[in-house]
Amino acid sequence: MFELIYHWVDLLWLPVVFFTVHKRHRWWALGFVTVCIITMHLEVEIIESTSYNFGIIGLVHLKAQTRGLIVYSFFYILLLVLAHFSPRTQGIVFMATCLGIYFMAFSTSMVFMLL
Repeated sequence: MFELIYHWVDLLWLPVVFFTVHKRHRWWALGFVTVCIITMHLEVEIIESTSYNFGIIGLVHLKAQTRGLIVYSFFYILLLVLAHFSPRTQGIVFMATCLGIYFMAFSTSMVFMLL
């Protein structure tokens, strides 16, 4: 039971983002979090399918799921801070911000999962 909850604990970010982001940016932010959740689970499955659950290099002794949760949570918080301080940003600019943060989160999480 605990393993199932731990595996899907990142879904708690969806209501947090829904209720904290301004109305005009809400759907972009939810899309960002949803894509990040899917990406993180795919990254974890790739790392675990290679039988290196603690990373290929083995420098950090945390499971890939825990590393992914930490890295992506940092970028969720970064998005929430940016969204809070830019309520009047146009939708296309906010979408570009989400896209840029997504690529930063993906690159950073892959590096941390390989360590």
